[in-house]
Amino acid sequence: MNCTSLLKPVGVFALCLASSGLCAQADEYNIVQNGGFEEVEKEPTTFDQISRATGWNNVTIGLSEVFSKGATAKTVGIPDNFYGTMEPAEGVRYAGFFAWKDDQRWNFDGDPEDPFKPGWNAYSEYPWAELPITLKEGRTYEVRFRVALAGNSDRAVAGIGVFLSPLKLEYHNRSFLQERPQVVEETILEERGKWVEVKGSFVADGDERYLVIGTFPTAIFETKRIIEGVDNQYAYYFLDDVFLIETNTVEGN
Repeated sequence: MNCTSLLKPVGVFALCLASSGLCAQADEYNIVQNGGFEEVEKEPTTFDQISRATGWNNVTIGLSEVFSKGATAKTVGIPDNFYGTMEPAEGVRYAGFFAWKDDQRWNFDGDPEDPFKPGWNAYSEYPWAELPITLKEGRTYEVRFRVALAGNSDRAVAGIGVFLSPLKLEYHNRSFLQERPQVVEETILEERGKWVEVKGSFVADGDERYLVIGTFPTAIFETKRIIEGVDNQYAYYFLDDVFLIETNTVEGN
């Protein structure tokens, strides 16, 4: 599996698969604050509450979740919740987002040969975090995070990645973002219930301040149906252990 840097060509970087914890090295400084979603303003009580995780929010009106072992509602509990059963990659909490959802609806008054009508249609959710510093021009950064396809998902996707933005993005829709990510996963991540690490490097322009995670069809997009029979038409991924570090190299060196 390959993870490619797209903002400035710096080669192809390997995707590492991890089923166990990956700890930061002692000399690493994680620029992302609360990358493990461990700090919350309040325990989550229902869907759409990623904003309760300190420092996190949503780019669009497709709202993401935070899950917790301390949640009173089973819908957002750990290990069992609405989307499946999953232990955190580390700590006692993680987030989750729709990487793809085809929100079609039955059209009872329409053509019987075409029984669906568009709803929101296909969309992705995009959790974001503001960085405490602006990235440095010409410096190389490594970003990594872990996702796990939720057990109740009937679809899986390629195209999950990271966009580092100079501006705070706010869109009043549920559409796919048209921004081009610096790092993207080209392989369909289809194994349910297993943490997989997505990892890649890029050279900063020097004005990036916001980290956005989601599906980026501007780079690559592919879906796969992974069940037979009834299809719930979504690919939901749990998210944990988000890291962004400077690798102490300068472009051209």
